Amino acid sequence: MHAGIEAILAEQGVITVAAHPRLESSLRRLTREQLLDNPLPGVFTARSESSTLSWLRPVTAWSAPDGVLNGRSAASLWLPDLAGPVAFVAHPTLRSRRGVVVSRHLVPPEFVRATAGLRLASPAYAAVELAAFDDGRALCDALRLRLADEPAITAALSAFVGSPGNARRRRAVAAAAYNPWSYAELRLHRILLESGITGWVANRKLIVDGVVLFPDVRFRDRLLMLEFDGRASHGSPERFLADRERWNLLEAAGYHVLRLGWEHLDRPEYVASVVRRAFLAAPPHR
Repeated sequence: MHAGIEAILAEQGVITVAAHPRLESSLRRLTREQLLDNPLPGVFTARSESSTLSWLRPVTAWSAPDGVLNGRSAASLWLPDLAGPVAFVAHPTLRSRRGVVVSRHLVPPEFVRATAGLRLASPAYAAVELAAFDDGRALCDALRLRLADEPAITAALSAFVGSPGNARRRRAVAAAAYNPWSYAELRLHRILLESGITGWVANRKLIVDGVVLFPDVRFRDRLLMLEFDGRASHGSPERFLADRERWNLLEAAGYHVLRLGWEHLDRPEYVASVVRRAFLAAPPHR
């Protein structure tokens, strides 16, 4: 292979005719010889196994300098379940084509990040954008992974004023202010708030007998906690045992711990009722 082309590919992962016009004939010859791939106009890559990065890098190069990976594509770098064969990119003039969905807008520069040969929307921006469709699921993951905080999320929301789906975005961002680390917790927080149950914090650091904990929900003035148990939360004997030891630690410290499952979230009246009764029975916080 051409030494210069090989060096550029090794460093950048892609090579474009726009950046290296003198190499165009060599790039096209190597493509005909099936030594390179030409996935998008003017963009060439080494032939390799497909992966998220091997597709998103050419899309970034094709849409440069104004294109920014957004939505599912931006979030897929920290939520692998969102990765797929279609790339999503924001650009003011390009048109969608096979394998690439273009949304006609510019991502404000303060929400653009560059990493691993990609230009992509920040986690806060991508999660807020997706909130119009996923009811805040990506927001919860961004908070849990410490990729975004409430001020960054609120700032990102301001970039979507007048955009379709913004009522749903605002609702999700309002719920994110209470720091849910999962979609189940977000639903639990909504039940509490809509039932008028206040005086609690979520996922705040707590040290009990030298052990650092982050309870799902903890009441400020009562020794009462709410914990959500998902079906996958006890996936191994070790996890099951650790969960029981955590529960015992809290009970020994005087906390009342309510355990709620996914099905309970479909019964908000039950959740509100049992929380109110437990609040009255729990001892005051010392």
